[in-house]
Amino acid sequence: MFQGARKRKHEDIFTELPKESLSTVLANTVEASCRVSGIRGIYNMGSTCYINVILQCIVNNPLLRNWYLGCNHQSSECSVKACMSCSMDIMFQEFYSQESTGGFCAAQVLACFWLSKRKAYEELASNNEQDAHEFLTFLAEELHEINSGSRQPGGSLLTPKKPKNSRDGSCTCIIHQTFYGKSQSVITCQKCHRNKTSVQAFMDLSLAIDDLPKYGTKGPASTLQRRLEEEFKKPEVCEYNCECGSTKARKVTSIKSLPNVLCIQFKRFKQTNNGALKLSTNVSFPLKLEMLPYTNRSQEKATRNSPLALGCTYELQSVVVHVGELKKGHYVSYSRVGNQWFKFNDHKVTLAMKSEVLSAEAYMLFYVIHSLA
Repeated sequence: MFQGARKRKHEDIFTELPKESLSTVLANTVEASCRVSGIRGIYNMGSTCYINVILQCIVNNPLLRNWYLGCNHQSSECSVKACMSCSMDIMFQEFYSQESTGGFCAAQVLACFWLSKRKAYEELASNNEQDAHEFLTFLAEELHEINSGSRQPGGSLLTPKKPKNSRDGSCTCIIHQTFYGKSQSVITCQKCHRNKTSVQAFMDLSLAIDDLPKYGTKGPASTLQRRLEEEFKKPEVCEYNCECGSTKARKVTSIKSLPNVLCIQFKRFKQTNNGALKLSTNVSFPLKLEMLPYTNRSQEKATRNSPLALGCTYELQSVVVHVGELKKGHYVSYSRVGNQWFKFNDHKVTLAMKSEVLSAEAYMLFYVIHSLA
């Protein structure tokens, strides 16, 4: 553990060491492990694998890692009760400031989760296996409210005149800086060709896959890029009451602003008249993802190494996989540390080949913008 690391002054970080002190430093240096890369498993505390995989993706997120290790939220100075951001701070310190390679017990995260007053997520706080994507949404909303100042020390929510909510994407908290982007929808009247444009913030992209063939069946395998084309490049017919009296219109949706970390969810769980079911479909995804074709600037000419193209290029960072049946399944995840991939199965951590990662039946993908990867 790095004793006193938080007390170091920023202006002293790059202070040059006097030459006469070098021999003294070498003589008093003790060899220690350099194992501070954050590679640790997380214990399953009773059907909590859906929490563990999201925590692993958070721990290996470069923006959140740098933010918490940069002392932007210190649990020792926080007075918020059952503070989830304090739990994140403690977790990052445990992962990156400890030399232990043993499993991590996320008991404080679980306690904050169960003590949350969010009515919409009461069903999640149980001993049953739940949805990893829903937990990510819960966690993001919790951290947004705490880190944006929307929650007072007593634990209840503040109600300012203009709440720092997340729907318009104007918040500057670390969650918005990390995950949030903006989509743009343009509705065009087919009679007078008048346009109406609307912009909406998003934290992740949820893509439908129910029209694709299952694993092991004949039929062309789909790709993530093809799913994105269906969502953001293909015009759709819609009803719109135009001022000219026409109701026939077409809508095209594109991405107006990309996030630093792009989270993509495949809709593998579907509700039908006969109950819920899991879709096992073949969707391939790349290590490097070019998002420029799905933005509102896709018509602009840009070379591969131009600032516009590089600003829309992402590197795969983490993958969440649901293994098994809907009600008897299990979550595992993959994350990249440098150029090496690791598989996280609760407290068990193993090396993984790129081929294993790319052949996984992904449920969620986390891509980091190229400049931060």
